[in-house]
Amino acid sequence: METVRKFGAGNTRVLVVEDDRAIADAVTYALQKEGMHAEIAETLALARPKLGTVAVVVLALVLTDGSGFTLLQESHRQQTPPRVLVLTSRDEEVDCVAALEAGADDFVTKPFSPRALVARVRAVARRGAASAEPVPTMRKVGDALFIDAGARRVAYGKAEVVLTKIEFDLLDALATTPGRVLTRDQLLEKVWGNDFALTPRTVDSHVKAVRRKLELAGAPDTLIETVRSVGLRIKETA
Repeated sequence: METVRKFGAGNTRVLVVEDDRAIADAVTYALQKEGMHAEIAETLALARPKLGTVAVVVLALVLTDGSGFTLLQESHRQQTPPRVLVLTSRDEEVDCVAALEAGADDFVTKPFSPRALVARVRAVARRGAASAEPVPTMRKVGDALFIDAGARRVAYGKAEVVLTKIEFDLLDALATTPGRVLTRDQLLEKVWGNDFALTPRTVDSHVKAVRRKLELAGAPDTLIETVRSVGLRIKETA
């Protein structure tokens, strides 16, 4: 039977969209222990009415009545879009990258540590709270890359590049110091904050998505360089 259940009474409201009862219970219990308010929706139909009422959605990609990607797209149409943390049962890069490109803020692969998942939920919730006042500045890197921090828009030449929230923050962090190498740990701190649960792989997955979108707009594949054993940098002559 389809159910929506509520746990806890914390300030951060989280919607757990997962049809595996054991996983949903484990996630909500972990969130409840940290003082968050958690609801379980076992289907897309039950999750849809809740999208505009929560700060974070923990979303399984495979559900009994459809794909989690559908709900991810619908979340962006909310007046105040929630942050989305995707759960995927397959440890395949293609699933993770596809979710990030569709607008997810982060992902966790099953099996996962409840403690690590809670830390990631906290991280995406913090980013949502911290993004209320954009800085109205335009940044230009080289002759072709334009980053408008106020409007949160990116263009390469005359082609607009549509990025997710995290992808934009990552590109902006690199573009702040063109030519300078930033370690993955520095990027984790700048973009995600001080969160012990995140790993360098998180940075690499998002960078791959950014590179792909920039290349589709005409940017060279060397625009964002990987400096072996050090980190990443964006070319000054983008």
